[in-house]
Amino acid sequence: MSEKKPKSLPAFDYKICMACKDCIAVCPLSCLVADKTGFDKYKKAYPRLRDHNPCNGSKISAKDCPVDAITMVSTEQAA
Repeated sequence: MSEKKPKSLPAFDYKICMACKDCIAVCPLSCLVADKTGFDKYKKAYPRLRDHNPCNGSKISAKDCPVDAITMVSTEQAA
């Protein structure tokens, strides 16, 4: 049986992300982790998808972002 792939996955705009981690807290499948990406001189940990993430494309984390730093990108376009 093959796994059902999500129609979209979150993409992060680190230029506006505040590293508040609200998206990590609300993700129902724990797909996101905090990671020090090197974008910030204060060494904040920003969200990213886990390696081998179980994301189902629910858009919950994107809807909860207070600064709209998350957009859902179609997995069909990326293929």
